[in-house]
Amino acid sequence: MKGKSNNGKRWIQEIDWELARLLVEEHAAVVVTPHLIRRLYSNDDFRRMIMERDRNTCYYCGAYGDTIDHILPKSKGGHTTPVNCVCSCYECNQSKADRDVSGFIQMRMEQ
Repeated sequence: MKGKSNNGKRWIQEIDWELARLLVEEHAAVVVTPHLIRRLYSNDDFRRMIMERDRNTCYYCGAYGDTIDHILPKSKGGHTTPVNCVCSCYECNQSKADRDVSGFIQMRMEQ
């Protein structure tokens, strides 16, 4: 996989086939050659795209969102793709931590 960092430096990283397939399927990368994919967004561009897509509205409570949250946490195998990331307010992001979405929403409803 290849891409550019936020400061414009180019990088190349070797990743496994399943991750490459997932990144392409979830529109985080495109196929360049049969052995090379290119990441579509720098970290800053990705954050801006998620915030604009979700209109800076928290996915969980509807308040103003200023952070990005992984629906399936990275600690549980989630990846940073447009499908797995949503805009979140700081409070929801911190209280969700590494819980799954259904468990977190159920906990919020009980409070």
